[in-house]
Amino acid sequence: MNSPQPNAFISIVICTYGRSTALQDLLSAIEAQTYQNFEVLVIDGNGEPSPAREAIEEYVRRPSACRNIVAIASEKGLTRQRNVGLRVAAGDLICFLDDDVTFEEDFLQGVVDLFGRSDMRDVGGITPYDMLHYPTPVNLRWRLRSLFGVMPGLDPGRTDHLGRAVPLSFLKPWSGNKEVGWLPGFCMIYRRGAVEGVCFDELLPTYGGEDRDFSMRVGRRHRLLICGDLHIQHHYTVEGREDGLGRLRESSFGAGRRFAKYGRGFRDSMTMVRTFAGDFLVDVAAFVRSPGRTSFLTPFARVQACLDGMRSVRTTESQTASPASKIHLGDNRTPVPVPSERDN
Repeated sequence: MNSPQPNAFISIVICTYGRSTALQDLLSAIEAQTYQNFEVLVIDGNGEPSPAREAIEEYVRRPSACRNIVAIASEKGLTRQRNVGLRVAAGDLICFLDDDVTFEEDFLQGVVDLFGRSDMRDVGGITPYDMLHYPTPVNLRWRLRSLFGVMPGLDPGRTDHLGRAVPLSFLKPWSGNKEVGWLPGFCMIYRRGAVEGVCFDELLPTYGGEDRDFSMRVGRRHRLLICGDLHIQHHYTVEGREDGLGRLRESSFGAGRRFAKYGRGFRDSMTMVRTFAGDFLVDVAAFVRSPGRTSFLTPFARVQACLDGMRSVRTTESQTASPASKIHLGDNRTPVPVPSERDN
């Protein structure tokens, strides 16, 4: 695979919904970059009126604001919005960002330098180290989930072909790169050639693991890395986020859908059963330790949503337009104009 040139063009794809203040902070971080060969594609799922559009309009009125920013209206839904970004991205590198991240002024330069290295030519995607939320402790719940076979061990970033994964957040700060099996959605940076013909599964909800599903498919052909010397801050802005039980349902739906998509044979079926049973035991233990409405509903919501996810694959198998349809990059750009004072 060819390495991007030192002046590689970067497409920054930001999917936004309901977090206009956080979006302004991110745009300010992008504006301050020492590396300036990029475009910013804000995929706006807000509809009309759009607080994100207003935030962009306010941003571009600033004298120092970068001009290479385009707002693109999209139907709400993270996977739909990310696929819109894929269709219009023109960069050698495609950088997916949540709208509530920030980073230092040398971030994009560090990205280009990494992809330009000779030992990175077979790398399809990278993610940085989150300085705000890594490392997280490997608590009793995580250890029990590993013991019961809910996830494939405790090695950060490990995943299996069914999409069962170990959190990257277990990693302590270090210098260097670590090969992983999946990338987190708040910041995924891919070579253009690595994602050609791949798209996000639009039946996966926001917290259904669409980032894991997408990056796993890229990872079948190319190496994926987390880079300890590339830093980001993920602020986890609460606006626009699901509550705990709603998020659990979405993530469990995604787990069930991945099982049904990628599971093959008796052994995988037994892995699914062991995963169901293990999570159920952990949920029951959590309820006994801390009784409450949410902890009581958790095991039932998890199982129901997981079964719904599995059924969703069988329901769509006969459809001709499936989520696996190929996306070809760099076409169908339909921007929403962003006025500035310079245009008046």
